[in-house]
Amino acid sequence: MTDRRAPWWLWACMAASFLLGVNGIAAPLLDPEPWWSWLPHLLLGVVLVVNAGVLFAEARRNPRRRWKKRSLPPL
Repeated sequence: MTDRRAPWWLWACMAASFLLGVNGIAAPLLDPEPWWSWLPHLLLGVVLVVNAGVLFAEARRNPRRRWKKRSLPPL
C-alpha cells in the first residue's frame, strides 16, 4: 500500500504560515500606534492565514490521478 497522506513539509509550512499570520494580526492590534502604521502588518497576517488555509485544503484533497503508464514502443 502506498502512503497517500500529505508530506510532512506541507503540514509544517501550513502550521508556520498560520502561526506567522496570527502573530502578524495580533501583534499590531496590541500596539497603541495609529491604524495606518499597523495596516501593512495586518494585511500580511491575513495573507498568511489565507495561505495556510489553501495549504490545508491542498493537503486534505484527494491524491492527484496518476498518469497512465505507457508501454514502451517496439524495438
